[in-house]
Amino acid sequence: MDRDAYVVCVLEQLHRALGRRDVYARPSHRWADPRAMLLAGERWDAVREDVLAGLSLTDTSETHLARLLITLDAAWKQTAARLVEAGEEARARVIAGLNGRARLHVDHLDALGEPDSLVWLRTTVQVMLPRADLPELLLEVHAWTGFLDAYTHAWPRPPPGQRTWQSASRRCWSPRPATSG
Repeated sequence: MDRDAYVVCVLEQLHRALGRRDVYARPSHRWADPRAMLLAGERWDAVREDVLAGLSLTDTSETHLARLLITLDAAWKQTAARLVEAGEEARARVIAGLNGRARLHVDHLDALGEPDSLVWLRTTVQVMLPRADLPELLLEVHAWTGFLDAYTHAWPRPPPGQRTWQSASRRCWSPRPATSG
């Protein structure tokens, strides 16, 4: 068995599982279990009224969810009715998924033309923007901030007679490697 291929496969599956929230990474904020951050017990009771008022939730959770369910059901029925009205020419249809649940499938839609107002806005903005040479702009911003000092030249040696940041602004840059100690 190829160990490197196995490691890549495991990492790929781990990344997918993290995205689906099947597994969690403890010290992470992004990949942690969101339920672990919920307040419970006395801590929740102490702030419950303020949180619900801030979210404009005055009903019980059962009543709120029942209203959302009615709204969602109405939206699905309206969508189904419109699809029936559109007939065979519809670019969207409801299909059965692998698990037997209904799924909405939308065909590739053609691009819409650009409205005249967008064309006018783009032309107006383009005329208003000053023409600037990128290296000159970078050097001017560097004169104000000194930000190019955070970069080193990508080549082993900068060209003779040029400062590192000057040649970097005209070629490519790489972030300065971290130094230890």
